Amino acid sequence: MNRRCYFLLFFLFTTYVLLGQESVVLTGKVLNDTIEKASLSVVNLNLRKGAITNEAGVFEIPVRVNDTIHISAVQYESRQFVVTPKMYDRKRMSLYLVPKINELDEVEISTIDLTGDLRRDILNTPFKKTLTAADLGLPLNRHAPFTSEERRVYSASPAGAGAFGALIMAINGQAKQYKKQLEVMRFQIKVEKARLTFSDTLYMKSLNIPEDLIADFVYFVFEEKKTEGKDNKENAIELLDYMLTKSKKYLVLKEKEGVLIKNKEHE
Repeated sequence: MNRRCYFLLFFLFTTYVLLGQESVVLTGKVLNDTIEKASLSVVNLNLRKGAITNEAGVFEIPVRVNDTIHISAVQYESRQFVVTPKMYDRKRMSLYLVPKINELDEVEISTIDLTGDLRRDILNTPFKKTLTAADLGLPLNRHAPFTSEERRVYSASPAGAGAFGALIMAINGQAKQYKKQLEVMRFQIKVEKARLTFSDTLYMKSLNIPEDLIADFVYFVFEEKKTEGKDNKENAIELLDYMLTKSKKYLVLKEKEGVLIKNKEHE
């Protein structure tokens, strides 16, 4: 068998070992001290596994030899490294990240001499016209401003983070977390809107709900999908009828929990 065959067999054997290799948990640490190093995103691109650094910059992630690890954060330049056999055997490594430098927009220094007379200075100061979408013949954006939760969801989408950034956020769970926060926010808005549809007197007199349990009762009602579309003013009567049926179940539940008994004792 010639040297070329030996080399080929060695290569095939090495590839087989690496492909069948078990993953180990690699403990890594970001050593930078000058910038916040918590909540950095760490992703094993080969295994599609993600992790996030703690306040000390430490993370744990499953790896195999030759896996590519990607680290990214707002305050640092993204970095990738390949797991070496030495890292795999030691099961730990440390690294520095390059802080990201944000370039400021060019500042234009004014050559206008101000006199201190506000009226005269305003008249002598040239103003640049701000172009609007209408000036350029573009359609106006009539979308309501994004909430902070909606902005986070957008930042984790391919449109906001790019295909690669969205993939990383999907792997490390950030995209899912942002969507969950958005769902909770929308649910709270729906409940608060329904809570104010009827007066406290109606809840107390018609539904027999104690005053301090009104908000809890509305949450109880809207936990079911049957309430979809009932939070509109046009469906107020339908919502009230549904609340009448739910109030009986709610009161029975609270009586079993001993909440209503405690309320009566305090009266």
